[in-house]
Amino acid sequence: MIAVYQQKGLDFFNLIAQSLEYCLNSTSRRADDFEIPDEAYNSLRKQYNPECIVKEIAKFKGSLEDFRLGVIDVDIYAHGLNFIFGLAHPLRRIALISAYRLSGPQLLERIAKEVVHETGHLFGLSHCADSLCVMYFSNTVADTDNKSKNLCRQCRRKIEA
Repeated sequence: MIAVYQQKGLDFFNLIAQSLEYCLNSTSRRADDFEIPDEAYNSLRKQYNPECIVKEIAKFKGSLEDFRLGVIDVDIYAHGLNFIFGLAHPLRRIALISAYRLSGPQLLERIAKEVVHETGHLFGLSHCADSLCVMYFSNTVADTDNKSKNLCRQCRRKIEA
């Protein structure tokens, strides 16, 4: 089960639930909405530290079996990268995706792909070399647009093993 936590004001739950069921055969439940903590904002970068947001999601009480997925709409970064679309912490069982840089006419498709990608990491998948696989690392929005919403055969085999 994937518990979906969304930043207050967002409502992508139906899209997320359909994407996770279709691609990963996983069920979802709507969890709490949350506010991004003020301390997550890095004024030097004018971006948000996703680790602070992950800690906020970790505070919510839920089933120990649940994976947790956070969905936000602010610009996030990782050390050594200008920005990221999301991240996953498999040991903490938490993934986070940001819709901020996914905007445009393909917003919903991009969110669906990044949700499956980050949740795939929670299921033990790593980045894939196949540029059409949803597990391919997206360095740009064009990379996200180019890849499929589905797992390639190799990644599908890994998840079904």
